[in-house]
Amino acid sequence: MEFRVRPARADDIGSIVPWTTDTFEWGDYVPERMPQWLAAEGSEVLVCVDDQDLPWAVCHVAMLSATEAWLEGARVHPDQRRSGMGSAMNRAGVDWAREQGARVIRLATETDNEAAVSQVEGLGYRLVSRWVHAEINVTASDRSDERFRMRPAPRSDADAAWLFWAASDLALHGRELFATGWQWRRARAEDLYAAVDGGQLLQSSAGWAILDRPAEGWFVTNWVATTPEDLLGLLDGLLDHVAGEGGNELDFKLPDLPWTVEAISRTGGEPKGIGIYALAV
Repeated sequence: MEFRVRPARADDIGSIVPWTTDTFEWGDYVPERMPQWLAAEGSEVLVCVDDQDLPWAVCHVAMLSATEAWLEGARVHPDQRRSGMGSAMNRAGVDWAREQGARVIRLATETDNEAAVSQVEGLGYRLVSRWVHAEINVTASDRSDERFRMRPAPRSDADAAWLFWAASDLALHGRELFATGWQWRRARAEDLYAAVDGGQLLQSSAGWAILDRPAEGWFVTNWVATTPEDLLGLLDGLLDHVAGEGGNELDFKLPDLPWTVEAISRTGGEPKGIGIYALAV
């Protein structure tokens, strides 16, 4: 099939939804996200189309900072896999990012997805950081020791938290990356100031954590500053806090280290590996 890459339009969504709804066991986020991607600034949705202008592949690329781009949501119609469409979209995404001023483009894939890993490495991406993701069900009985109870951190604590984290193995092995949802970019001290202002930076005797609430009952922690000895206490404190807020699920994304994996497992999670790949543009 002859194909070309072009920017996506709103009228492409109806053609894309049927083959991006059940990509994984749990479904797919592409149908829900496409309208948001198309409307966002610093964002481009790309599609591969045939000679009838019908989309057979899609991906999203976005600028996360002045020099960092992120590529996600790459999907190819099952009938056109191994056709070169995925590689063509990736090259178009890299070209777009370069035109916006990006110096690096990153993406993430599950480490056990051998097909995806092989493809991105074949495109020249380099594994730069390993993370783990886990989901933990929370119940009202998840109460921690008093010393681990979380409380909002004052703005004056943001600098201390930043300096502690920047010198830690979490920053070193996480390559100083900061996860915002399922996108990673370089962390900045301003991220902690914003978290304080939003009431999301919490602290206890075990350290600090940013706790986000994307939806009712669902809480997410993508950044912590603590030690191997204190991480379990910090996670207990977070579960306690979520339970107190009426939450029923806490998601973690942390750099993949033996002690982060152990602590998450002991807390009830099943860590799944995530590889962060980068390509200089």
